[in-house]
Amino acid sequence: MKSLSLVVPVFNSPDLARTALGRLAELKDAAAATGFTLVETVFVDDGSAEPLVFDGAPADVRVLRHEPNRGKGYSVREGVLAAKGDWALMSDVDLSAPLGEFAKLAPQADAWMVCGSRYGRPGMPLRRKLLSWLFHLMVRLAGVKGVHDTQCGFKLFRVDVMRRIFEALKTERFSFDVELIRRVQRAGGKVVEVPVVWEGGTRSSLRIFTDAPRMLWDLFKLSREK
Repeated sequence: MKSLSLVVPVFNSPDLARTALGRLAELKDAAAATGFTLVETVFVDDGSAEPLVFDGAPADVRVLRHEPNRGKGYSVREGVLAAKGDWALMSDVDLSAPLGEFAKLAPQADAWMVCGSRYGRPGMPLRRKLLSWLFHLMVRLAGVKGVHDTQCGFKLFRVDVMRRIFEALKTERFSFDVELIRRVQRAGGKVVEVPVVWEGGTRSSLRIFTDAPRMLWDLFKLSREK
């Protein structure tokens, strides 16, 4: 069996984290059906106002905490580098992609990075469509090719080859996915995109007017790197 760690970044969302904890059986079943075994779940508390604490959590569930808030990219980096499994699955805490969707990513596990994709989903508000268009223009300028949805919060990493990629990661907030894909592609690694069910979250930590300009700035800096 292939060993799998689940990495979940958390910021001021203890209720969503507890809900995710209660749904781990979905991932265990999907993992077992595809030749994997879930060996641990790592919640990474990104400097939440109140530290994330689980009462009576299983021994294979742990919480890593850092202060102050550093961003989603930093949290995922710390979680993957601390992972015990040979593969690490990143999931948003709201489980917008149900954990059972791992079964769709698992057949591509030999790739360095398997990206869940929401590409082509209907119902996106006009403002987000415009922002998405601008963002993906910058993604292409940053040198990323062949991935339609870089930002889906459901990705599988092969830890043996991705460790050095994560160690070199500079982007700490929402554009970190783009830097990861860019580094993998430049290193000659394989990135695969797989469509997943996306149920949408109850809330998002992305703030349009503050985080979006920072994301675009991060992409601009990436586009300027050799």
